[in-house]
Amino acid sequence: MTRVIICDDHKIVREGLKQIINAFNDFEVISDVESGEALFSELKTLKPQIIILDVSLPGRSGLEVLKQIKLLNPKIKILVLSMYPEDQFAIRMLKAGASGYLHKDSEPNLLVVALRTISRGSEFLSPKITQLLFMEMNNENKVLPHKTLSDREYEVLLYIGEGKTISEIAVQLSLSVKTISTYRTRILEKMQLDNNSDLVKYIMLHDLAPQAT
Repeated sequence: MTRVIICDDHKIVREGLKQIINAFNDFEVISDVESGEALFSELKTLKPQIIILDVSLPGRSGLEVLKQIKLLNPKIKILVLSMYPEDQFAIRMLKAGASGYLHKDSEPNLLVVALRTISRGSEFLSPKITQLLFMEMNNENKVLPHKTLSDREYEVLLYIGEGKTISEIAVQLSLSVKTISTYRTRILEKMQLDNNSDLVKYIMLHDLAPQAT
């Protein structure tokens, strides 16, 4: 039986995932947690084979948590389950070591397909992700300004797009206001924009806001 830990900051999401997964006798949810910190605490005693990980978490982001897990235990497989569409975060997460990426609006049976694919040692790639990877490999897609940002800069950009202030972002990412301000300055410079209003317009233009589920 494949052991699974769920990491998502919404309890109702965790409960729903547990019901879906535990309905199949080849998987067992051994824990569910609301943050990266809680996840690392569980990993001290529990040994999951797969972690279902959200991108948006309190404190350390899902991307940061993913990178740390792969450093500590590369054998653990990670399925990212997010409200962000594939073209916004999937490539970054896969490059960081994720074994698959699934949008939260996907059909429940697709979650089980993804888990079974990953448990067999393969990567779960939806048709959309396969297309994105192919385009990137062949340099067919234009390198848009937001694709030049570092992972942390990209996270800050998305939080700005959600209307969060510098102080709120600092609390969310457990960083100082000065650090977030520095990231914001770098983002504006790299994207050749002038202010937050320009950033929000860019985010709306390129549909970078998370999709509601």
